[in-house]
Amino acid sequence: MIMKVRTNIALIIFSGIFLSLIFSCNSGNGKKGESTNVNDTVVQEKIVKINYPKDTTQDEIAELLAGYSASVFENVFTDNMNFWNEYKMSIDTPWARITEERLSKMDNWSEKEVLSKINDTALLFYPFSGPDFLNAYHLFPGSNEYILVAMEKLGVIPDLFNMDEENIKKYLDAVNFAMRDIYKRSYFITGNMDQDLRKHKVDGVLPLLYVFIQKTGHEIYEFGYYRLENDAKTFTKIEKPTNSLNVPECIRFKVLQKGDNKLKDITYFYADISDDGFIKNPVFLQYLKNIRTCNTFIKSASYLSHYETFSNIRNIVLDKADALLQDDTGIPFRYFEKDWDYYLYGVYDKPVNDFPSKYLFQTDLDKKYKTEEVKPLDFSLGYHWRSGNQNWVLYVKKKQTENITTE
Repeated sequence: MIMKVRTNIALIIFSGIFLSLIFSCNSGNGKKGESTNVNDTVVQEKIVKINYPKDTTQDEIAELLAGYSASVFENVFTDNMNFWNEYKMSIDTPWARITEERLSKMDNWSEKEVLSKINDTALLFYPFSGPDFLNAYHLFPGSNEYILVAMEKLGVIPDLFNMDEENIKKYLDAVNFAMRDIYKRSYFITGNMDQDLRKHKVDGVLPLLYVFIQKTGHEIYEFGYYRLENDAKTFTKIEKPTNSLNVPECIRFKVLQKGDNKLKDITYFYADISDDGFIKNPVFLQYLKNIRTCNTFIKSASYLSHYETFSNIRNIVLDKADALLQDDTGIPFRYFEKDWDYYLYGVYDKPVNDFPSKYLFQTDLDKKYKTEEVKPLDFSLGYHWRSGNQNWVLYVKKKQTENITTE
């Protein structure tokens, strides 16, 4: 892969009024509309620019996969970019629809109902996530770090810069096809993901993470594969993942929201977080036990946290989360009533037919929905996408008051 590195350096001079001079040096070609020589005089109270080397190749890949730009690949396409225009439309059209019907409404709802009740800049932990950074960001846009965990493999990006036209087309089509459930249902279906990532050239979640990072307005400053060492704290950068559930490996990004001034980390772990999975991978269990206090998000999670075979991950969430936003596929209501405040939204309905067990229906949660204040939802996010009978509960841990003696 051809690597192009741009270094952004911020020089702040303090003299009553702060003068910020930003210099951008790019060893590759500058992107369209990007200034390479900016001089701005601004009044500031602190340094606000990033002094961190940037790999511009990562943004070029993300822009291609997200249907934004193929400028660095124009010499590959020989059909006057007809294919690219079709690919771009195949992404732009469903994206415009889900933005109007779902994402923009989620933004408004989260700002009003969720972010005002929690520490909105805390770490977001998202178990059973798949590569779904998209919904995580729209509900928790201010998080300083995102940790996603699921059983879809990490995958690699092929050398697109040295790939011929036919194979680039096949790869892009496969990436777009893998997003079909997000377009239609708002969540990834495990069986579909497994087939998509085996049958086609998309061999893992990595390209989908690129798309979601780009589509949420982020620039990629750094990307790499990492292995968690036996101390459950140290990460070692590796060239390629083994894709073994017995080895704690992850993808890590450093990203910057366009217009922001602080880098954020996005980490996706390929891991089995059942109790049996933790037996085979105890280092990862210890790592999760060590994470700092966080917000947690669970949706479309196959009701796994209802079962005793997932007791470890349930206990970790209950211990580490100061706030938890979930649908009924997450941790059952009975674990929260005593030590948590809760806020009910939407409509509580029995599980969809894919999950027929009568034990998954929560009579205590159903009673709360029938007898307490419930606010409506104007968007659909989860298994009940056909009927729109979505339910969401925001749990906020009650603060333990300390006895203070005044002399």
